[in-house]
Amino acid sequence: MAFIVNPKAGTRLQNSLSKNLDLHLNHRLFEYKTFFTERPGHATELAREAVAAGFEIVVAVGGDGSINEVAAGLVGTQAALGIVPAGSGNGLAMHLGYGRDIAGAVRKLNSAEEKWVDCGILNGRYFFNMAGLGFDGLVSNLMQGQEKRGFSAYFLKSVEAGLQFEPKNCRIEMDGQVISEKCFAVTVANGPMYGYNFQIAPDALMDDGLFEIVILKDAPRWQYFAAVPSTLMGNIYDESFVAHFRAGKVKITCEGENFVHLDGEGVKMDGELFFENRGKCLKILVPKK
Repeated sequence: MAFIVNPKAGTRLQNSLSKNLDLHLNHRLFEYKTFFTERPGHATELAREAVAAGFEIVVAVGGDGSINEVAAGLVGTQAALGIVPAGSGNGLAMHLGYGRDIAGAVRKLNSAEEKWVDCGILNGRYFFNMAGLGFDGLVSNLMQGQEKRGFSAYFLKSVEAGLQFEPKNCRIEMDGQVISEKCFAVTVANGPMYGYNFQIAPDALMDDGLFEIVILKDAPRWQYFAAVPSTLMGNIYDESFVAHFRAGKVKITCEGENFVHLDGEGVKMDGELFFENRGKCLKILVPKK
């Protein structure tokens, strides 16, 4: 096993990981080495180097952004992705069953099972859980470079984005179907949930070759905030301003600059956005239920 860690996560994480690997990893089954990233994108390079060096499992230690970088280096290889959640939201880790506890996640690696899952591509960039534009893209962009993380920071930035973001006219093409709609947010989901158990696409499957496309249409702002419990209960599709579709390829054209996120990492993109589902291109380790 290769463990890829972002040292910016802090010495507390590094000490906790080292201690828990000594205590909870099955050393009769696994040999391991830890690698530390030095810059954005370095985790992808380290993952590719680990595969070339013969590591069979590459574990991302961090949040959704760290997982994205490591997974991008494993696409199309026989090496399996493992996860030790050490981020704020940990959306993918929570969905797969790793939880939020480092010790628990390390123990789950001992008996986790291999599974092939789909990958998403947005204008040439990989995502594995979900990508989107609009309100949630603005939240992710506002969070870029913020030292303070965690639920309270995301909540405050979500309120800020919710008050300032103006819905945009978008043209959405999905496997031949065309929709023109004024959108508050569009999510293209491979997995079902953001961090903190917010389920935006509760029926999403990561191995069916399709995305769930969830459109939040223009509505009074209070309705968006009032619908938060629906995302926690898994019934967001019941809200009157939500439209839901399924497709393997999506092209979205919106007016002006787009605030976009890929697995929670905020970027800005101009022009058309092309989403493509590449079926079963990543091997991951899934904890036993």
